[in-house]
Amino acid sequence: MTYEQEFLQEFEEWINSQVLVNEGALKASQKVWQEDKDKSAKEAAIRYESRLDAYKFLQGKFANYHQQKSFHDLPDGLLGKRNY
Repeated sequence: MTYEQEFLQEFEEWINSQVLVNEGALKASQKVWQEDKDKSAKEAAIRYESRLDAYKFLQGKFANYHQQKSFHDLPDGLLGKRNY
């Protein structure tokens, strides 16, 4: 395995671990916000959600890489999909 391949593999693994960590932290901070109305928990949830969006964006780029698509290709099914 070349240095570049190893780097990309490790980076993708790190991104996937960050998604898991931030999903857990987001759920925990949302729970604290709902139960205690703690303003700092609400602000933390916003930060975790923002990070999660960025990490999921990078996961989409790795999906393109594995499917041998261009970096700038949109993920399949993105158009017409709505997230609320």
